[in-house]
Amino acid sequence: MAESVGFIGLGIMGEPMALNLVKAGYKVTVFNRNLEKTQTLKKAGARVASTPAEAAQNADYVMSIVSDSAASEEVIGGKDGVLQTIKPGTIVIDSATISPVVSRKLACATAGKKASFLDAPVTGSKHGAEKGELTFMIGGERETFDRAMPLLKVLGKKHIYCGTYGAGLSAKLAQNAIQSTMVEIFCEGFVLATKSGVRPEVMMEIVQNSMARAALTDFKAPFIFKGDFTPYFPLKWMHKDVTLAMEAAFAQDIPMPVTAAVKEVYASARAQGKGDLDYAAVITFLEELAGVKVRSTE
Repeated sequence: MAESVGFIGLGIMGEPMALNLVKAGYKVTVFNRNLEKTQTLKKAGARVASTPAEAAQNADYVMSIVSDSAASEEVIGGKDGVLQTIKPGTIVIDSATISPVVSRKLACATAGKKASFLDAPVTGSKHGAEKGELTFMIGGERETFDRAMPLLKVLGKKHIYCGTYGAGLSAKLAQNAIQSTMVEIFCEGFVLATKSGVRPEVMMEIVQNSMARAALTDFKAPFIFKGDFTPYFPLKWMHKDVTLAMEAAFAQDIPMPVTAAVKEVYASARAQGKGDLDYAAVITFLEELAGVKVRSTE
């Protein structure tokens, strides 16, 4: 008999992840606050629940990927949350990027129901979610990690065990501090070059033949040069993640001066109403200050 999965959160990442589980033969029940977003899954063969608690009832696994710490607390530990109906032995996998402190609290509450918990944030954006090629950073008990591997292999190509509860999230926040900074400084350099009369295509050739080359900016550059900021990963979520990284740093007395500055650049772009665009749209804030647009003529 096929194993059952309660899946909560059908956003840019969640919808393709849930679809991949349906295609792999899992018996999937989905919940999303906006009912309209459940239609694709319903057509694919998933059952639609009216609450997270209903989605979790009798499930072997519950997977959640929602917007932030408050949303994770609500769908897992709230009055209509997963923990109201979860059965002993179920594995709860939270792939939202949230506060490690909140995640550890949810892990304790899950253990109180004789169920298991993994914090399992992902990287790979929409493209990786659709192809089942995400990278998971996972915190929790090693035995739970091993038991969850058959399901996780459907969704990702790399599954990195980081340590105890909260470790996966700590790794994800560090990774997004690096990733956000790489894109922002790439944008700064290209604004400088363009303002100085160097065409983006020429500057890109230079970067790609230097030690500054990176897979991330190789991927982002064509979209930036076309002015296409369709969200693979929305700017508002990158800003949220960098803010969480700074909170974690503050709690541990770790100075992160560059990340602090980059966080404010994303905050400024978000304040201008660019939060729902891809995070590479951070360049538009810099372009407006410089009075130039980094766009390819080719």
